[in-house]
Amino acid sequence: MSAVPSNPNFERSLAFVLDAEGGFSDHKHDRGGKTNKGILQREYDLYRDNRQEDRRPVKEISDEEVEDIYYNDYWVRGKCFKMPWPLCVVHFDGCVNTGVGQAAKFLQRAVGTKDDGAVGAKTILAMEAKINDIGVDAVCANIIVQRDGFYDLLAKLDATQKSFSAGWDNRLEKLKKHIA
Repeated sequence: MSAVPSNPNFERSLAFVLDAEGGFSDHKHDRGGKTNKGILQREYDLYRDNRQEDRRPVKEISDEEVEDIYYNDYWVRGKCFKMPWPLCVVHFDGCVNTGVGQAAKFLQRAVGTKDDGAVGAKTILAMEAKINDIGVDAVCANIIVQRDGFYDLLAKLDATQKSFSAGWDNRLEKLKKHIA
């Protein structure tokens, strides 16, 4: 039984992320190293350390642990719970795929506030105002365009990352369809 509170937007968002992330991976060019369901080995080690539990391979992570990590380290930390659908899934997926700080910058740029990488009260107020002004779909579209450019830049700056370009493009296309 999960300790994560019931939240339909989180559940829908998590389903998207788990589908996008897939299962176990240990790609030689993935900077995260061994990953399962999108959870890095080092992240899983920290999670188990904080619970004073023995470390174990990320390949053995339970569904409950995955849900707990995504809820606390991405959904709550990224302030996704303060966002309407579909912005919450766009931001949550960005938190998972690019990091919470980078995803915050995408959101902040999309809503016209200082991009300091931390979603706080000013960002939430700017987000609400921007949604009232141009609509949630336009904010989502802006973030997706920024992410696309970010991925292109990663591949340009580091040739080893080009092997992930098709996957990143597919993820964004699936995200667009998921929120349509």
